[in-house]
Amino acid sequence: MLRSLYAGITGLNEHQKSMDVIGNNIANVNTVGYKTSRIIFQDLLSQTISGGKAPAGNLGGINPKQIGTGTSTASVDTIFTQGTLQNTGVTTDMAIQGNGFFVVRSENENQMYYTRAGNFTFDKDGYLVTPDGFIVQGWMADATTGEILTDTEVSDIQLSSAYTSVPARATENVSLVGNLDTRAEPTILEFQPMMTTAADNDNIFDLFSSEGLKLDLVDGEPVRIKAHATEITDMAAVYNSSDVSIGLDSNPTLNLIVNGNSYTLTYSSNSTADTASNDYLFHSLQGLAAELKNILETEAGAGNNYNVTINSGKILIERDSANSDTTVINSFSGNANLAALLQPLVGTYSSVTASRSSDEIFYEKILNAGSDFTNLGELAVQIQNAISNNVSSGFTVDYNTTNVGKFTYLNTGIGAYDITGFTIDKAYSGTVFESNMVTTNTISAGNSAESNLFLRYAKETDSLDNLYTNSGTPLGLDTNATIQFDAQIGGNPPNGNGVSNISVAGNTIGDLMNALEGYMGIPANSIEIVDGKIKVTGEKGVPNSIDYINFTATGPGSYTTFVDYMKYQTLQNASGGQLITSQTIYDAQGNPHVVNYDFTLFDEANNEWMLTITPADNADSITIDGTTGNSVIVRFNQDGSFQGVYDLFTNNILSNLAFTLSPGNGASVISGVNVNLGTSGNYDGMTLSAAPSTITETDQDGYPMGALERLSVNDAGEIVGSYTNGEIKLIAQVGVAIFTNQEGLLKVGDTLFAETPNSGQAAIGRASTGGRGTIASGALENSNVDLAREFVNMITTQRGFQANSRVITTSDELLQELMNLKR
Repeated sequence: MLRSLYAGITGLNEHQKSMDVIGNNIANVNTVGYKTSRIIFQDLLSQTISGGKAPAGNLGGINPKQIGTGTSTASVDTIFTQGTLQNTGVTTDMAIQGNGFFVVRSENENQMYYTRAGNFTFDKDGYLVTPDGFIVQGWMADATTGEILTDTEVSDIQLSSAYTSVPARATENVSLVGNLDTRAEPTILEFQPMMTTAADNDNIFDLFSSEGLKLDLVDGEPVRIKAHATEITDMAAVYNSSDVSIGLDSNPTLNLIVNGNSYTLTYSSNSTADTASNDYLFHSLQGLAAELKNILETEAGAGNNYNVTINSGKILIERDSANSDTTVINSFSGNANLAALLQPLVGTYSSVTASRSSDEIFYEKILNAGSDFTNLGELAVQIQNAISNNVSSGFTVDYNTTNVGKFTYLNTGIGAYDITGFTIDKAYSGTVFESNMVTTNTISAGNSAESNLFLRYAKETDSLDNLYTNSGTPLGLDTNATIQFDAQIGGNPPNGNGVSNISVAGNTIGDLMNALEGYMGIPANSIEIVDGKIKVTGEKGVPNSIDYINFTATGPGSYTTFVDYMKYQTLQNASGGQLITSQTIYDAQGNPHVVNYDFTLFDEANNEWMLTITPADNADSITIDGTTGNSVIVRFNQDGSFQGVYDLFTNNILSNLAFTLSPGNGASVISGVNVNLGTSGNYDGMTLSAAPSTITETDQDGYPMGALERLSVNDAGEIVGSYTNGEIKLIAQVGVAIFTNQEGLLKVGDTLFAETPNSGQAAIGRASTGGRGTIASGALENSNVDLAREFVNMITTQRGFQANSRVITTSDELLQELMNLKR
């Protein structure tokens, strides 16, 4: 009876403890970092009524008989499940995701406590502390190097003055990453076309008129040399005004009737036929005229005379004024073409009509351009042969001797006749060639005439004193003139020179081009002449851009035509071949200095660019270490990867590109600033490719003095400072402790835990290593108390307590009944 009373009492006691645990959990439902607890019951030692027996003989085994005496507490466990995170936005608030505890130190420097509550702040001395003033433990970074040694003992995290500001640091290393565009183009300038007089052996199809018009003559085109027939003209070679051949060589007969009497004249290819005037044979036009005169005077009778002459290609019959007769030419027949030419002579010759003229009779010769002649010299011979033997025996033709660039037609020799109707016509449309060949159609005996000027495009070998514009105007240079020229490349005179010059006397266009090349310092053959146009091709890239080229001339003459004409047009502007970037570095006082890096194309064939390093401030000066001046050659491999840096003057490779800047502000010299342009054979710095020139990244390790502006904490627990000078520095790292048996930790209040012999010693290390969780900044870990579970536990605890109390009251009633037996 008494056992049940005591068992009930233990049940009441233990359920009261369970209620205490539940109440504590619910009380801390909003406690930061709180870990819920649970109570585990176990039964007490039971009273044995009888022991158990093994089976024996015919009896089976007997189980032991025991009566329990109640319950007791087996354990009160702490549950370290992860609590939810709540963002607070406060940088110094931290929460651990995963295993581990923050380490804090109490006022006893040797006493460490551990907590999941990360609601920390900095106190006035810069210590990172809990609300109770316990100092958070971790490792401080070296204030100079920023290195953290996590394999040492943890210490107080304190934001001392060494971390609240950063002293100025002089730049020691810079780096550039980017690309240089292989696509570069030069400046191309082209001057107006220059012409010179055509030589006798120049191709006829490449020539121009005196006005600079292309000769409209094509290969194979027929060209007709034409003039009025004269006394010596072979009648087999004559044409009418419609350029129709008379054709006497195939139809040699001319019939005529005078005063009703018939006569027959016959052409003879033998020139002796002209020696007699009464044999009715003729060879030349003069022979025909003589035969007509003889017939007319025969018909007119004795004493009556007729004059039959040749005048401007026409046969002129004139009746002597003393004649008393009347003579009639009735008709012409036979060779129809000749008869038609002579038809105007038909009629009565009397005092009323004393003279008549035939139609025009021409001598013509047909040539074919490109076969009978290919140049002006050959054409001169053809013209002379045609006219001299058939129109005027005293006729000669000269090209380019008497008058430079012109045909000279001389009609001054023995046997010269007046030349009229003189033309040189081409078969196809256009009159440029024709009008340039013949300027007058009459060249009297004893006189001469000349063609217009024939021009061609000037070449390198042509002299400077015989040049023309493309409209045929002389440029006006004479042998007393001196040509001066100046230019500007990339904003500066080439090679530092001002003005250069060349004498006209004895020099050619080629000499002028060579002198200009030398003055401008551009490669040989960069200046050429094409179709009379001087074409200047500069070096590739914007830095080599040709800004202008000017020509002038000095001397006793007026050279305004030359000066005004020597203008150019820009066919192509220079592009590419340059990349300019700047970077700010710092001296020991923290003063900024802007450094300019100018990459310019140097040798395209060898993938070389010149790098010039200059200060933006004229008070500063820069020299590149180990070489002369401030320029070096940067060379790339054929695949565009970086190769190395070379001395501009010796071409020796520089093992390390570094420069020294001497400030003009009194600060110490910034020496040995290493410039990293990449690793040889790699693409980790400057590269060369057919892509836009650009700098994608620059870096340098100097900075001015800066004050701490804000803090941040990363997931490794590193406290990082951002300073007003843009620097980011590591300040400290929060330590995280783990235990072999974290359930063995002792709660000491204030959400703190302490080591116990059963927890094992704390293993303190970096977050996210060795099974430690990560740290979330700006967040706190909420309590892991599950209210629903606690309420269920509360119900079951209440029912257990009630049941145990019923055991006691029922046992009491049994004792009461026992007492009643005495009554």
